[in-house]
Amino acid sequence: MTIREYRKKPLTVRAVQWTGDNESELHVFTGGRFQAVDPEDRGDDPAITGAVLDVLHSTWVGVKDGQWVIQGVKGEHYPIDEEVLAVSATLL
Repeated sequence: MTIREYRKKPLTVRAVQWTGDNESELHVFTGGRFQAVDPEDRGDDPAITGAVLDVLHSTWVGVKDGQWVIQGVKGEHYPIDEEVLAVSATLL
């Protein structure tokens, strides 16, 4: 077995935090692929207050208040918890 080591290049990503009341901002940021979720449509997780379309996987992903919506390197959007973002990224 050959073990190899790799270093991933640091990337710069864009992100907007979902506050629960900035739907229009997220809608513009995602190119129309974000929407607030009505309480009666939240299903099993009442903390899901928004949804963003993950175009790479053709599925809607739930977003909770306080999460950041990231724009990935291929233009895709996905949510990430603030704690994870704080550990893995540096604000420019």
